Amino acid sequence: MIEPIVQGAEAEFVVLRGTEKTPPVGSLDRSIEPPFGDPPTLSVPAVETDVLANGLDVLVIEAREIPLVQFEIRLRGGHLLEDPAKPGVANLLAQTMTEGTASKTPDELEQAIDLLGASINVGSGSQSFVIRGSTLARNYDATMALVEEILLEPRWDEERFALARQRVRNMLRQRSASPNALASDAFQKLVYGDHILAQSPIGDIDLIDEITIDDLKAYYESAIVPSVAAFHAAGAVSLAAVTASLAGIAQRWRGGNVTFPAAPEWNSNRAGIYFLDVPNSAQSRLTIGRLAVAESDPDFYPATVMNFRLGGGGFASDLTQVLREGKGYTYGIGSRFAGTEFPGPFTISSGVRSNITLEALELIKDIVERHGPEFDAEDLAATKGFLIKANARAFETLGAKLGLLADMSAYGFPADYVLQREAIVRNMTIERIQELADQYLDTSDMVWLVVGDARTQRARLRSLGLGTPIVINRDGERVR
Repeated sequence: MIEPIVQGAEAEFVVLRGTEKTPPVGSLDRSIEPPFGDPPTLSVPAVETDVLANGLDVLVIEAREIPLVQFEIRLRGGHLLEDPAKPGVANLLAQTMTEGTASKTPDELEQAIDLLGASINVGSGSQSFVIRGSTLARNYDATMALVEEILLEPRWDEERFALARQRVRNMLRQRSASPNALASDAFQKLVYGDHILAQSPIGDIDLIDEITIDDLKAYYESAIVPSVAAFHAAGAVSLAAVTASLAGIAQRWRGGNVTFPAAPEWNSNRAGIYFLDVPNSAQSRLTIGRLAVAESDPDFYPATVMNFRLGGGGFASDLTQVLREGKGYTYGIGSRFAGTEFPGPFTISSGVRSNITLEALELIKDIVERHGPEFDAEDLAATKGFLIKANARAFETLGAKLGLLADMSAYGFPADYVLQREAIVRNMTIERIQELADQYLDTSDMVWLVVGDARTQRARLRSLGLGTPIVINRDGERVR
């Protein structure tokens, strides 16, 4: 049964703390906070590099704590290099590349991978296409032989392609019934406008059946090329062993130049308040933000530091403390800057009870507008303390080491860029935080998107001071 939407009917939220009635037993004085130890010292792993004959960049971190190797071939592109008239081609290619090879059926390829105790996966996103895997160190060469086969000898199986397209079609139908997915897709369209990144990299339900296996072949020939790729490996393997394992790929994998679309730009004309109607919805999905800054931009990490106390710090953030802990409006809320070599969006997102949609938005707007002017020494100390201490385990896992290599490849960062970011945190000032907040947190220059019950909530939002909510459809187009 769906809870009826009744305005103002919610009970008062009270925080219960049972420990006040049942104090802990023992002689330890818990009113005295133990002193903090010295700040941890971060040790950056050594990175070795090489360039193969076909132009493929190779970056390796040798780490022999455990006999495992994680690796990836990461290509810049993904959805970014698709024909805008046929979104989802790269995603379908990724789904079919592990469905056998020219000399192995799907079952034979799966068995060969399993017998090595390895995993090989292929995925495509909005701006990248990745073949990644993990294997025992002793089986690394054999695993890479299978990767070479998957990369260079696709099977192009019509039956498996049809099954993959059916899976994607079902996924798109499921997304069309999910308010969270509707909010994500509509927000992308409102923020990116006419740019290809406004589309979903998964595809479009109205266009998915127009994609053929010939479209996948054309994308493979034009976009899966070494000039936009890098190979990353971390684990119990040396640079020499990695380059030796890539000898066949270096010799056989060729490709020409790739032309990328221009970077997206923020248009303030897209700012405003929007409503996507899901009749009788018991919750409202709130997504707020604007296109902001690329990760390669000097402002990106300082802006991330500025955002920690606002909504990037989990329970240490003001948005969580007020909307979840103080009011009980939501289970979770957060804000973040997301960028690549292209500017990405600053986003605040949360799901709230439908009947307090306006009240939640009023609080968010107030918190965002006060963040810069009221940021003080206590906020700065909390931000520095957490971010510096969090770096202590920045490279604990092989996955984290791969992430370091990916950032180096994508943005030209040096191997010690995490230490440079740590210096940014240590040198951060209240004045710099306020400057960044003034630049990126203008509430009048943001998209305010509500996905929920328009009949009961839309008219109320006029009092937010952002104008009359514009009703949009599921394609992000204005209805009225």
